[in-house]
Amino acid sequence: MQLIFHKSEKYIEEDIFYYISDQRDKHSMIKPNRENLISMTVESDNLNFPNKKDITNIFYPFKKNSIDKIYIGLSFPLFSNNWAASYLRYLLKVIKRDGSIILPVYPEEQASEKGMWSRSFLENIFTSRTGWTGTNNVWAENDGVMSMRIGKKFPEKMNSTLNFFLDEKIGYNNFNLIKNVWSTSKFSSIVEKIIQDKYGNNKVIYCDIGENPSLAFEISVSNYIKIKRTIMVTENTDLYSDLANYFSYRKIAKHEKHSLSNIKKIAAVSPDIISIIYNENNNKLLSEATEICPKASIIFYGKLEKNDKLFKNYDICNYSSIVATKLEPEKTINHYSDIIEKEINSEDKSNTDKIYVLTPK
Repeated sequence: MQLIFHKSEKYIEEDIFYYISDQRDKHSMIKPNRENLISMTVESDNLNFPNKKDITNIFYPFKKNSIDKIYIGLSFPLFSNNWAASYLRYLLKVIKRDGSIILPVYPEEQASEKGMWSRSFLENIFTSRTGWTGTNNVWAENDGVMSMRIGKKFPEKMNSTLNFFLDEKIGYNNFNLIKNVWSTSKFSSIVEKIIQDKYGNNKVIYCDIGENPSLAFEISVSNYIKIKRTIMVTENTDLYSDLANYFSYRKIAKHEKHSLSNIKKIAAVSPDIISIIYNENNNKLLSEATEICPKASIIFYGKLEKNDKLFKNYDICNYSSIVATKLEPEKTINHYSDIIEKEINSEDKSNTDKIYVLTPK
């Protein structure tokens, strides 16, 4: 069985064409027969076994060593972070012993700009041979494509909230939870990239205000940034407790939890940066956060209401919610997908929710 993963049905044709074009078959190992491909998407509400008749969800609970090949479509937003590395490791368990995972990779500069995978990023995590002996987990195929196979040594498990959900087998029939698990992948990569851009290798005190504590835990265990301390303001006590227990014997930044009724307590910790993403009323919480922590930078998701005080006290910019990239006037963000490139470069003009970064002047 050969599967191809997409973000949604809208992107199926372009995703498939990327792999069936003659440019992507350097070793005659990856070019699929279109008739053999079965499409699955992130956004499907169908959790049935993959089949030609229906478009099913990529979080179907596959048996180990059951799939021949898995193609990652251009539209499938697999960022270069702990979550995605854990997901690729999981897929290595899904494929057969002689199977493979084929995925797009970007030139180093583009990959760094977008938070996506490059050849070196993959090899740094998944290379498994010693010197030139043994079978590697990562194979170069052609410009823009790499494949992953089961190598001499299986890659080590990384710290990630995804592994909590996979290990505990939570959410396989709960679509709200599945959507939160996937959303954590995207938003954690964007938050990581913003922190990288603003603070580099400096240690950061990070605060998240939101009803999905998975985001804050994912940031806390990131290998890409240096989190000194994490403050979580959430009413989702059950998920917080489950994740705190799961990470209690793993390497993680020091963390603490407060309820929304005690949100003012975060002032004593003086966070460097606050994210406000998963809430019913992000604008109300933004107003509170700017009063409580006026010196903190803020990552805000939603529609930023016209507010003279905000624009007077903060420098404000946008990041893409499609790739982890700062949006700048007159600068085109390139992408292998024509559809996605158009979406990225029209984001700042759209009337949809956006990622804003507010930096105190």
